[in-house]
Amino acid sequence: MTTEIRLANKEDMPNINAIYNREIREGTATWHLTEWDEPERLEWFAEHTAENGEPILVYSEQGVIAGFAYLTKYRGARGGYRYTRESTVYVDEKFQGQGIGTCLLDALIQAARDYGLHVLVAWIDSENVASINLHKKMGFSTVGIEPETGHKFGSWRSNQEMAFVLGQEGDNE
Repeated sequence: MTTEIRLANKEDMPNINAIYNREIREGTATWHLTEWDEPERLEWFAEHTAENGEPILVYSEQGVIAGFAYLTKYRGARGGYRYTRESTVYVDEKFQGQGIGTCLLDALIQAARDYGLHVLVAWIDSENVASINLHKKMGFSTVGIEPETGHKFGSWRSNQEMAFVLGQEGDNE
């Protein structure tokens, strides 16, 4: 079986959109309520570049995109937040429970270190036990709960904020 984690390219956007839009329709890993169309996804892709410390990674299994992960500037990377990124991981439901999320998050952590970042944060629906456990396993710790900050599928959703201190850049400023 041929598997790889690589930087996403424009041709991956339909597969990324399919994974994400299913989560909008059926899941709570995102609280977006409206599916993304192709132009929105392409604009998002153009804004997330490895050169800006915001890579999009895909996990490809025999040419099939099984999941994706990316880093986003924290609070727009305003000044003092420049060494912090939000980490996000999505795995196609057909591939969940196979360690793909672990591989993707590990690759994001390595990318963050390569970019000289200091902290990764993640916001996770408080009922998404699998994602919370994944992040704990990879070294993240819970730093807060935001009660009932979202509303989806007719119920209030709470958010668990987790952080992982990489501990490098900015340490000597």
